Amino acid sequence: MHAFGSELTQDSHFQDHLEHAIPVQIYRQGIHVDIGWIKDYDKHAVLVGDTLYRRKSYIFISRPGY
Repeated sequence: MHAFGSELTQDSHFQDHLEHAIPVQIYRQGIHVDIGWIKDYDKHAVLVGDTLYRRKSYIFISRPGY
């Protein structure tokens, strides 16, 4: 499992968070933009709530216990 504050970079990281309902915090250029649960993902984007985030444009941080 991923430690609080670790960055999600691999498909397996996103899959773990999806399967185990672990929330993620989302940043763009160092600014927090959202927090929530992954509903779906592919190699290009991550769906968190009702918002689709491009993986190349955002940083996803693990927030277990949120």
